[in-house]
Amino acid sequence: MFNFFKKRTVKTQADFSALGVDLHSHLVPGIDDGAPDLDTSLALIRQLAELGYSKIITTPHVMGDYYPNSSRTILEGLEKVKTAAQAAGIAVELQAAAEYHLDENFEKLLAAGDLLTLPGKRLLFELSFFGEPRDIEQTIFELCTKGYRPILAHPERYPYYNGKTATMQRFKDMGCALQVNILSLTGHYGEPTKKWALQLVKEKLADYLGTDLHHQGHIDLLKKSLQQVTLQKILNETEFKNRQLSEGL
Repeated sequence: MFNFFKKRTVKTQADFSALGVDLHSHLVPGIDDGAPDLDTSLALIRQLAELGYSKIITTPHVMGDYYPNSSRTILEGLEKVKTAAQAAGIAVELQAAAEYHLDENFEKLLAAGDLLTLPGKRLLFELSFFGEPRDIEQTIFELCTKGYRPILAHPERYPYYNGKTATMQRFKDMGCALQVNILSLTGHYGEPTKKWALQLVKEKLADYLGTDLHHQGHIDLLKKSLQQVTLQKILNETEFKNRQLSEGL
């Protein structure tokens, strides 16, 4: 286990190629709070490729009446992006899944089996930032029973989970993986979130790192983050599971 505070030479990572795959972003144009148009999508994808990602699995929000996306709308949008990216000469593999908000709409989609997943039937989901769902463990159990491999998006950003390592371990023991945002590790979402994100990584509770990319500002911060010694140590010394999304594991 690495020591965040021990002074020693750290091999510099010029990019995020150690991760290889990004599993959380919002790059299908015009369907959520991410890229508003195709040109923006292409600009962000190009820069992710330049940052060392060889595969991008973009994950539009599916959230009740706010972002009532379906597998069809997401995949149709993805095809437009893939065609344009190929024409623009952007050498990166593009796929799509979704980031599901646990609400009544999700329950209907789950019952119908209409869920867009990451490779290996992994399912990325998010929670309300205001309060823990009362039935979260039942939902995780049901997902696993149906053959899904749930991944909780950015657990470090839910204030009600801050510092609750036992709860995070409980989720993992039930079969739910954890995905931490890279920018959480840099302080972008505030110091309490940063501290909790670092703890999740240090205690080997974080399975994946994701960009949660929405706009150019996030790209600029990702570029700057590579100058931070703490993130360099994490990329050097922690093995995440991002590459399994390319290896079919």
